[in-house]
Amino acid sequence: MILKQPIKHLLVLFFLSSIFYSKLFSQPIGTTRIPKQEVRAVWLTTAAGMDWPRTTNVEEQKRSLLDILQKLKEANFNTIFFQVRGRGDAMYKSKYEPWSDRLTGTLGKNPGWDPLEFLLQHAHANGFEVHAWFNTFRVGNGIKNGIGDKKHIAESNSDWVKKYNGETWLDPGIPEVREYNLNVAIDLIRNYDIDGIHFDFIRYPGKDYDDDETYRLHGRRENKDEWRRENVNKFVRAIYDSAIAVKPMLKVGSAPIGVYKNLKNAIGWQSYSAIYQDSRKWLEEKKHDYLAPQVYWSLGTKPGDPDFAAITKDWGENSFGRHIYIGIGAYKPEVFQQLPLLIDVTRLYGNDGNSFFRYEHIKENLLLGRRYMYLANIPPMKWKDSILPNPPLDLQVSEISPGTFKLQWKSPQPAIDKDGAKYYNIYRSPVKPVDINNPANILAIIPAEENSYLDIIERPRSGHYYYVVTAFDKGNNESTPASVQEVEITLIVQLPKKLTPKFLLAYLLKKSQRTLYLTYEVERTDKIILKIEDYHKTNSQIIVEEVKDAGRYVVAVETANLKKGSTKIILETGGFSYSHNVILD
Repeated sequence: MILKQPIKHLLVLFFLSSIFYSKLFSQPIGTTRIPKQEVRAVWLTTAAGMDWPRTTNVEEQKRSLLDILQKLKEANFNTIFFQVRGRGDAMYKSKYEPWSDRLTGTLGKNPGWDPLEFLLQHAHANGFEVHAWFNTFRVGNGIKNGIGDKKHIAESNSDWVKKYNGETWLDPGIPEVREYNLNVAIDLIRNYDIDGIHFDFIRYPGKDYDDDETYRLHGRRENKDEWRRENVNKFVRAIYDSAIAVKPMLKVGSAPIGVYKNLKNAIGWQSYSAIYQDSRKWLEEKKHDYLAPQVYWSLGTKPGDPDFAAITKDWGENSFGRHIYIGIGAYKPEVFQQLPLLIDVTRLYGNDGNSFFRYEHIKENLLLGRRYMYLANIPPMKWKDSILPNPPLDLQVSEISPGTFKLQWKSPQPAIDKDGAKYYNIYRSPVKPVDINNPANILAIIPAEENSYLDIIERPRSGHYYYVVTAFDKGNNESTPASVQEVEITLIVQLPKKLTPKFLLAYLLKKSQRTLYLTYEVERTDKIILKIEDYHKTNSQIIVEEVKDAGRYVVAVETANLKKGSTKIILETGGFSYSHNVILD
């Protein structure tokens, strides 16, 4: 994914403050609304083991892949572009190409497990989409042997490849090359439950690529530039039509070079003319569902260098109704320092999300300035499926312990397109009606195999909460909400953190059960005294008097024997005391 064409060194003008960008974008950077729907993707690179795998030990490979998935989930990402074909090899069981040598140390050797199948299983269970990242015409840095009948393509069909700047490229002008790539990709699509296929290096390497003989055989006296562009276009059309025929809901996309054509303030390596990549035509012809252009520059570059904002705006204005996920080159120090701002700019210009190149360069900065502080749904592609699923049925919320609520519902009936639920959004809000367009209200996103959810409200901020649940189909279309359910909980106080030991006191009064639930939490092991006394101190009950380990505790107190009126709850621990009044009636 790193650009091989020489470009000028980028100079970030760090003195350009956020005030400048506030004027440029007409609203303060960092205050852009976090969208409920956006793609949050990362390129997970397997070529040379750059991101994964770093070892040939199978158990460590699995463990580290799950660790990556878990970290991305905790950071609220939702999409992985997993490199399954790096250099004419495979991270999956391919009918055509040998197993990657990164798995075992030997090209073609069966690793004894299937990384793509393994990732799909665990990623889907955690709400991720996985797009199979497929390097198209670039197939290696050299010729390598394989085991058995699956030789590397550069060796088995050496007349199809040529060297360019030390790299091995398949010739896009040879019809058999395009057919071979098509067959490799369709084999992958048929045999794996991938959500999308994501093409990279879907282009020529450069203007001086040595394809004169191919042009003489197949050019038919066409303009050579147009002929080259059309060779790539032919593959794009063929793969889209063939893929959609196999799986209509499959997403087909690619990662073109960032500068399509030069702009006034964004001059660089032009994908249209320098490498014959007419990616906007693919969108216009409806032969792509999305692009993730490699906009690997920063804001505030020196005049003449590509500017991230200008290019991002240009892509957003030329989407032709398809999705644009702006690719960010986090491997560049000047870009890495601006990651939150680049997300802001992407959103301001109406694009559909971001992808980061690559995992290694963001794994220590997954918080991204809290730009992904809420969960996000993947936006639907209405041209594939615009029919909403039916809502879940019979939502019920029950309190199984103080502050702990169990939500249960029934699966929705299939919609008119026979789609059921693929996953559910669970919303919780302190106000009614619940705004399902506000991502701050998304409590969880869970797979359709689960029809219940346990919510523990540890730090309530309201006396009432409202829950709704919606269903999403395989096209990421959202249903209307199931019926709203209300729960009641009251927080008295959480003492300032500067007090040591810290303790929490809260209550929930169930009048129908004539029961007072007291919740307390202590930070360290200490003696705890919890008591209740009436306003005149004529009736006092010690509820708890013992040494407790650090933790959270709940005590139920019958109120039938307590006098009506003002009652004081007192919590003492570690030399500190706190009390609060509650009215019993």
